[in-house]
Amino acid sequence: MNWRRGLLLAGIHLAVTGTLMVWLEMGAWRYIPSKPVLQRPVETETMGSDGEIIVSFKFCAEGSNWLGHQSPQEKIVIFENLPVVLLSGWHTPCSTAGTVSWMVEKRLHRTRISEIMIVTILCTLVAVQWFLVGGFPFVQLRRWWWEPGAFITLCILAALPFAFIRVIEPVALILAFFAGLAWLWWFGLLVWKTLRSGWWLAKRRVVHQ
Repeated sequence: MNWRRGLLLAGIHLAVTGTLMVWLEMGAWRYIPSKPVLQRPVETETMGSDGEIIVSFKFCAEGSNWLGHQSPQEKIVIFENLPVVLLSGWHTPCSTAGTVSWMVEKRLHRTRISEIMIVTILCTLVAVQWFLVGGFPFVQLRRWWWEPGAFITLCILAALPFAFIRVIEPVALILAFFAGLAWLWWFGLLVWKTLRSGWWLAKRRVVHQ
């Protein structure tokens, strides 16, 4: 295990994620109630094919996406920490049952306390995730930047300056998207290493019998 590399990547991504999450939550903080409130359905009207007005109610309107769309900073956090975001359900509308956000909000509702708790848990998971990714690299390449963990880190660090300048925001989104693709590469290596280790152990057991 490479302790130094694990701590380095954990520190870098914890700093990036923590900073961006504070930035994002500051913008939505005034919309988050300090005490639990009764969730009200959102009423929408659509015109039917025969000219009739159809009124529908969306009861699941409390889940994140406060500003109606994902900002570049939010997308960077998502693509930077894809496994943790999928596990936690952070900033996903109507959090899926079983995710961290769903469990916290079920107990504390959508309040500032629950938001602080979710952010704290998410930052902890990010630190653990990157400590493991950095400490146990799946491949040892001569060009270190092609290793998935290092490649994701470089993409995210390169995307940060562009994410706060509206004119060149697409550059940040492209770099974040490449980081997301690198996670697919990482998952592929994880599956391959697991299958190969299982095959090697099974073969070794057969030989010793």
